[in-house]
Amino acid sequence: MFEVFKKELKLKWRQYLAASLASYGSLCTGMSMGWTSPVLPQLRGPGSPLSHVPTLQEESWIGSLLVLGGLLGPLITVPLSNRVGRRWIIMGSNVPLLLGWLLAGVATGLPAMYVARLAWGCATGMMFATVPIYIGEIAEDKIRGSLSALFLLFINVGFLLAYAIGPFTSYWGLTATGGILSLFYVPCTWFIPETPFYLVYKGTIQEASDVLQKLRGTSREQVQPELEALQGVVAREFKVAPSIKDLWATRGNVKALGICVFLAMLLQLSGIDVLLFYMEELLAKVGTKMSASDGTIIMGVVQVVTSCVTPLVVDRLGRKLLMWTTSLGLTIFLAAIGVYALLDTHYGYDVAGVAFIPLLCLVVYMILFTLGVGPVPWILIAEMFPVRTKCLASGIASFMCWLAGFVWTRFFRDVAASYGIYTAFWILAVCCGFGFVFSVSPLLPETKGKTFDEIQDMLNNRSKEVKPVDV
Repeated sequence: MFEVFKKELKLKWRQYLAASLASYGSLCTGMSMGWTSPVLPQLRGPGSPLSHVPTLQEESWIGSLLVLGGLLGPLITVPLSNRVGRRWIIMGSNVPLLLGWLLAGVATGLPAMYVARLAWGCATGMMFATVPIYIGEIAEDKIRGSLSALFLLFINVGFLLAYAIGPFTSYWGLTATGGILSLFYVPCTWFIPETPFYLVYKGTIQEASDVLQKLRGTSREQVQPELEALQGVVAREFKVAPSIKDLWATRGNVKALGICVFLAMLLQLSGIDVLLFYMEELLAKVGTKMSASDGTIIMGVVQVVTSCVTPLVVDRLGRKLLMWTTSLGLTIFLAAIGVYALLDTHYGYDVAGVAFIPLLCLVVYMILFTLGVGPVPWILIAEMFPVRTKCLASGIASFMCWLAGFVWTRFFRDVAASYGIYTAFWILAVCCGFGFVFSVSPLLPETKGKTFDEIQDMLNNRSKEVKPVDV
């Protein structure tokens, strides 16, 4: 498998490079999301920039406001995506990203820290709503899933950096590192090309042809069929301006929106942001005997290593298989953590002999999430919608994802404090159980290796012979 990937990379390296440059920003937002795990304990110590120790509610707001800020991303990207292009929106995400690191670096009180978290969330929401679409539009069908998985890989590298640097430096050291790394995203976004689809949509056919030649590494004649196909799609789909009514204009659009909204919300309701934001605290609460900082570093390494495997399997095993197997695994291991915490913290049983179980379960959780539940929703968002409705539908799915994430990150600690940490983990397990039932059912189709037209035929229950007619 690795030899096949090397051969593929040699032929497709330009597409991998463009996708990597676009995805680098997720490394920076990954650091901002993982920032809370090492920083919250520091805010309670003598090196805190705050004048007082934050309360449980204030810490919950620090954690959850990033996710609330993520709601702003789709509100910005949806109206602008077809006006200014994917590239300029990705470049624009640098503004709130850098503003957040600046505010966090000079913060001496909670208001500045809150605004920094909101700014980071806005940048993250813009990237989540745009980068998967960008990658889907520059990629060939056969490697679309692999390229889309790079986005999650860079996020996990960012989390690992936050986990590895945070415990061994000061609040300002970690924040300065994040700000410096984010500065590199400015040239990264400058050098990425606009997508061929958007260039055709704007009528700059020659520029679209040039970009396709660079991305594919082939001649004008070889990219001509793909260019003509893009022109046909634009002519067919954009005879009139898109509107929100397009989302329920066909059965396929309604089905795609329901699938992607459900899976995007499942991504958050599986508890990933809760675990990543409060990793050190949770490792201590569930009774693991390893130090919290060492545990978080192990978790970060597991995420990154698994993210390197994801591009190798996502286009080979398929989206459906990855979703039902990983959601089933998450259900089992989250429930196991809940049982362990119940025996340890509620009943007071001696669990010293099996103290490795929580960390082991969380490691397996990260592996499974990174292979399936994490990347597949964003891959499907880039694949399942017709180009006419893709930006709007992606924005709605992203908005619902961040809304679910905000509610859960804001109230998870309250649930754990009132009803026990085991109850909180069991709620996460139930959510993942619903994801398993949905994924194994016929409601979730397989899109592996299919073209956009084939996916639309499948969603609308059209036979292969029935094709839209260009006018």
